[in-house]
Amino acid sequence: MADSLNPHFPYNFDDILAGSSDPATLRDAYQHLLKQHKRQTRQLNRLVKMADANAAKLATSNAALEQLCDNLSRFVPQPVYHRLLEGRAQNLQAAKRAKLTLFFSDIVEFTALTEQLEPEQLASLMNAYFTEMTKICHRWGGTLDQFIGDALVIFFGDPDSKGSTEDACAATLMGLEMQQRLTALRTEWAASGIRMPMHVRIGISTGFCTVGNIGSQNRLHYTALGNVVNEAARIQALCPPDGVLLSEDTYQLICQRISCQPYIATTLQGRQRKVQLYHPHDNADTTQTSDLIVGNENGFKLYLDATNVTDRDRITRLLTSALDAIQITDHTQTKAPDG
Repeated sequence: MADSLNPHFPYNFDDILAGSSDPATLRDAYQHLLKQHKRQTRQLNRLVKMADANAAKLATSNAALEQLCDNLSRFVPQPVYHRLLEGRAQNLQAAKRAKLTLFFSDIVEFTALTEQLEPEQLASLMNAYFTEMTKICHRWGGTLDQFIGDALVIFFGDPDSKGSTEDACAATLMGLEMQQRLTALRTEWAASGIRMPMHVRIGISTGFCTVGNIGSQNRLHYTALGNVVNEAARIQALCPPDGVLLSEDTYQLICQRISCQPYIATTLQGRQRKVQLYHPHDNADTTQTSDLIVGNENGFKLYLDATNVTDRDRITRLLTSALDAIQITDHTQTKAPDG
């Protein structure tokens, strides 16, 4: 009966509950229960301490894992990083043939810029430049291949692709947005005392490449190899400062979506005939995805980065006051003279 509730209890529960046990037996039973309670309390406390210790170890492990992931995201292209986290790394193992759109940018007269700036200034400037360009790259879904000195190499089409046309359009619009962003950055850098402005050339080319993990057994780099990569660099060298220049293959993919103007016909290394290069133009697609508004005219200078605005009410009041001032001035100048 009640004895089955605790097989290790050496007393009869029924007698105790019925009140038929003598005081000495009740006292001994109480002492036995008290010892059991203390022993179980100690065991419970040990379990709580073990749970707390395991929770602390888990928190430390999670923090280390988060730090590892953060560091990994800094050294691995974002599309590759996401595939690694999602457990889809098997698709990244072997190099393969794929149609890519390659982006190559380079800073004009970078050597002269390095001669004007102290090493610390140069490092800060380049970090700011690459940070801003990387943000734009990620927004458009590009795979950041590498920084080569002051050059930036990005490709579209692997490991994720939306089709050759969409990839080429994304690369082109990304380049246009980068040039727009650089216009604003030059204003910021000039205000901070950097006298020599930074100007960038951008070349974009489309074609088949070898892409994937390439390197040694101990160190791999997810990159693209092939003539298209070199072609993008050669097109960049022909591009005027602050411009974007496209190969004919890229132009054929985007011409129905993005306005372009012929720039020059030339023979590129690896080609048997001359190819026409093209300048893309800003259109609604770029302004819709950009949070920057930049303008500079006589009596007027505007730099607005909507993503970094903190006091929107004050900005709205300033813009409203500026519009009122322009309208008052316009009304005064156009008002017919009396008499």
